[in-house]
Amino acid sequence: MTTINPRRLFTTAGLLSLALIYIVLWINMINDPKQRTGSDFIGFYSFGRIAQTQGFENVYNVKAQENIEEGVVGFQVVPEFYTHVPFIAALADLIVDSNYINSFIRWAIVLLLLNATSSYLLLQALRQGNFGKEETFIMFAGIFLFFPAFSAFMNGQDDAILLLGLAFWLWGMLSEKPFLAGLGLSLTIVRPQTALFLAIPFLFKQRKVFWGFVLGGMILVIISWALIRTEGMISFINSLKVIESTVWIEPHTLDMPTISGMIRRNFKVIDVTFVRNLIWGCYLAGMIGFCIAWHRSKEILEKHMGLLALFSILLVPYAHYHDLVSLLVPIVCLIRVLSSRKIIETGLLSILPLIVSLIALVGFAGPGYLKFPLIYFVMLILGYLLLFPDRIQWITKLRKGETNG
Repeated sequence: MTTINPRRLFTTAGLLSLALIYIVLWINMINDPKQRTGSDFIGFYSFGRIAQTQGFENVYNVKAQENIEEGVVGFQVVPEFYTHVPFIAALADLIVDSNYINSFIRWAIVLLLLNATSSYLLLQALRQGNFGKEETFIMFAGIFLFFPAFSAFMNGQDDAILLLGLAFWLWGMLSEKPFLAGLGLSLTIVRPQTALFLAIPFLFKQRKVFWGFVLGGMILVIISWALIRTEGMISFINSLKVIESTVWIEPHTLDMPTISGMIRRNFKVIDVTFVRNLIWGCYLAGMIGFCIAWHRSKEILEKHMGLLALFSILLVPYAHYHDLVSLLVPIVCLIRVLSSRKIIETGLLSILPLIVSLIALVGFAGPGYLKFPLIYFVMLILGYLLLFPDRIQWITKLRKGETNG
């Protein structure tokens, strides 16, 4: 009689369920005019089409964006200020054409390829863990199917580039290639607040990472300027100012996992200036705190990088649910810590990305009241175990029957 392995059954069912759910939802989205034109991809599409028809220097022209979007949706739209970094326009220019649906499909393929590359790099950061082929495949699948990454994919968002930068950074750090790690980290400039939060502490320890970030950032800035020139850069900065001045009162702030989102979900904002100053103050205080921690640390270990990524999620003034792809950094760091200490068997560690995805998916059940509480619960557990990994030994003792109860 064949013995059923419960963990293998759970893993197979979980991965197949995620894959099937994602495929069905994406097919429904791309075939629904309201969903596909209501996604964030339309902003990237307008970037590409403006670059092709009016030149890169006009990609931040709000009227030009409005005209492109109205041509796609077929009715008048409310003007928006898109703040995607300029070099993204070059990628959009290569991918999009006059057919919106085909452009979206090509964009989705590029995002999938970037996510697959990131998954591979994150696996390379775990090479010392003595994982078998099956466990390695499970981790790759779990990382590739990570729920926040799918959220970004559904929206056509550029978090795949953010994740690629984070994966490159983590791989470089754990492979003792700090300058390459910094170069990779420069890709996170697609989220400037996150990029600065992650990079500046390295000015006080392992400065090769910081200077790699500076070099990579300068290259991207030069590319951006070459594309949109001075006039376009001024328009980009003006767009940032508009967004920063209105983000505190916009409804979409409610969907942020950050402190700003917590405040908006739980309190009525009366004094916008006070809230803005409070949030920016928390961001700067957190950055200073990590700078001090880096300066006092003898070396930067997995727990440092995992905690830095965790706090960046909470403290950046502006981030959305799909930006939770950053959670893969503390997840991979924790897997590496626990596997090196041989506290938990590698088979259990390999399904950690899958478990987090399933928990996040449960948060969307029903009215979605658990959407953020479950994420904060996961973040709390990850942070606690990164700080005190030996505290999890009670699980192994329980499995061995070493407890008294």
